[in-house]
Amino acid sequence: MNITRRDAIRKTICFSSAVIAGNLLSRAGAQPGAFPAKPGGIHLLAFGDFGSANKEQIDVANQMSAFAKDLNAPLAGVLALGDNFYGKFTMDRFRTGFEEMYPEKTLGCNFYACLGNHDYEHVGKEKPQLTKADWQLRYAAENPKSRWKLPAKWYVQEFRDATGPLVRMIVLDGNPIITKEEQMAQKEFLENELERKTTAPWTWLVNHFPLFTSSSKRRDNEKLIAEWGPLLKKHKISHSIAGHDHTLQHLEVEGYETSFIVSGGGGRALHEVKETDRGFARAQLGFNHIHVDRKAVTTRFIDEKGNLLHTFRRDTEGKVTIG
Repeated sequence: MNITRRDAIRKTICFSSAVIAGNLLSRAGAQPGAFPAKPGGIHLLAFGDFGSANKEQIDVANQMSAFAKDLNAPLAGVLALGDNFYGKFTMDRFRTGFEEMYPEKTLGCNFYACLGNHDYEHVGKEKPQLTKADWQLRYAAENPKSRWKLPAKWYVQEFRDATGPLVRMIVLDGNPIITKEEQMAQKEFLENELERKTTAPWTWLVNHFPLFTSSSKRRDNEKLIAEWGPLLKKHKISHSIAGHDHTLQHLEVEGYETSFIVSGGGGRALHEVKETDRGFARAQLGFNHIHVDRKAVTTRFIDEKGNLLHTFRRDTEGKVTIG
């Protein structure tokens, strides 16, 4: 089914969880090994809200490793979408909750992190009191050979293929807790980066907080919509990728030529979802597999047992294909 974003909204072609379960996902339940790697392009994984140190985090981590092994192709990276460490924090959590949880043997690529609200919780009693965010930034700086990549609160990561730049990924800090000075500096950074010319066919905006959501617990983020929405409309940003809501979502929103992904099923207690005519929403643990080439980006939503829940393909003309 090939649909433009405008047609999907005008005709209210709803691919919510209920509709997809009944009609669209003929391959739902298929295991990762049933989907061999496409030739060419690059492969990435994405997940958020994972730092729970519980069975659910382990289940998702193990399935990510299994998927990467069955993929039989190298991963260009993993997008770590924030709330990287819940609860009590010590530096040893990097060993148990990252290096060992996502072993280099199966996930031997860089993890490109952003900061969530729980990453700004304070740690220790020293003055000034540091946050988990401070320690994560320090770990990345002091361990340059680690797969944990967080060079700053906001940064750009470029992914390339054999012919040149393929994806320009702009990673931001959407936390309202950052200072006014930081907000102004980040806005200037974002505007300057979007004005910079690139030959990459894809530009993504990545941060912890979704602009739009079908979670029952939260509403659309009006602050970020006001701040970043006009830039999404002005510039050719194909994907906005976030976590925060403990769900898996793919939304197409009227007025935006951007596909919105929420991947917050990395290991935390799930949020309920509500019926929506904007897309797919599922209260489910899991992660995304993203394949990128010069013609299209194909995104899969995979649960902690390896079942395929939803797939969509977006081409360079903005056409979205479901399934």
